[in-house]
Amino acid sequence: MRITTDSVAMTESLGETLGRAAPSNLVIALDGQLGAGKTHFSRGIARGALVADLDLVASPTYVIMNVYEASAAPGAKPVYHLDAYRLHGADDLEALGFSELLDSGGIIVIEWASRVRDLLPADHLAITLSVGDQPTSRLFEFSANGPRSSAVLAALAPLS
Repeated sequence: MRITTDSVAMTESLGETLGRAAPSNLVIALDGQLGAGKTHFSRGIARGALVADLDLVASPTYVIMNVYEASAAPGAKPVYHLDAYRLHGADDLEALGFSELLDSGGIIVIEWASRVRDLLPADHLAITLSVGDQPTSRLFEFSANGPRSSAVLAALAPLS
């Protein structure tokens, strides 16, 4: 499935819709060039997951993982926002406790996920972002890899 956004606000809104639809323990694997909008999209996911403090949402490039705590709202989920850009492979991610995150009850968002593809669970939502025809437009290509991620993709279908 493909969806195009025309602004940062639309990119974050798409992420918010995904964050609301995502079940606990879903891995969202993001890939795309620098500046494609991965962090803005992740901020939207955090908003949809009802994290407590959206001001904390930032690129985890230098810290590798940011944890955004769930608010007290019903249905809120924490978001674990990882960046594999500076990792040397799946072993580095596993050393951070990635396997434990898979049962954390949160949403796991991985930027530059292709660098750690071997660790991704079979059922994950893969998303490739690219810059569109206009400087503010972004193209999202979604691929579901199992029943849980397919259900999330179905929730996004009206937007395509």
